Amino acid sequence: MDNLTSTSNINKLFPVFFKLEQLRVLLIGGGNVALEKLQAIINNSPNTKVKVITRAVNEDFSALANANENVCVAIGDYDASYLNESDLVIAAVNDIATSEQIRNDAKQAGKLINVADKPELCDFYLGSIVTKGSLKLAISTNGKSPTVAKRLKEVFNELLPDELEQVLDNLQQIRNELKGDFQHKVSELNKITKTLIEKPAPKDAEDYWFL
Repeated sequence: MDNLTSTSNINKLFPVFFKLEQLRVLLIGGGNVALEKLQAIINNSPNTKVKVITRAVNEDFSALANANENVCVAIGDYDASYLNESDLVIAAVNDIATSEQIRNDAKQAGKLINVADKPELCDFYLGSIVTKGSLKLAISTNGKSPTVAKRLKEVFNELLPDELEQVLDNLQQIRNELKGDFQHKVSELNKITKTLIEKPAPKDAEDYWFL
């Protein structure tokens, strides 16, 4: 079978969007990798309650945590009891044995866990995120190359116009005014948005968005 079409090469992850501000996150670690995880949480869901357990924090991590009242930092060693106060766990420690222990404890406690740079220990990945108002795109390479995901994020950030929020507002208004059952509304909105893919490739991003 052609490698390009082999099912073994298909990304079988199931994409979801968490209402993270309704959950409690346990972040273990206080270095640069943990900083990236904390930044991602705050950038996307700033009111999320985050409990940080770490032996030490670097200056940048400390500054970010202190600037967000929903982030609580506890200096000390990791203990499995912290899992009882969390819904999601993110481990960002530079120690494979400790990472494996945290992962095992999380599984036993029935918690979903992400272990930084260890795809085989993860229940979920933190993908690169593109946000344009209400539109949010999550990019995953199935753990193979976070660098590629970041580059694609840059491309989409530049390609997608800021006017997208107005597009979405207009479509929401049209949807709310449409009469009929669900299937009829879907059919009408499909007709309206079909133009988005039928138009030829624009020379300028402003030519692409017609609503």
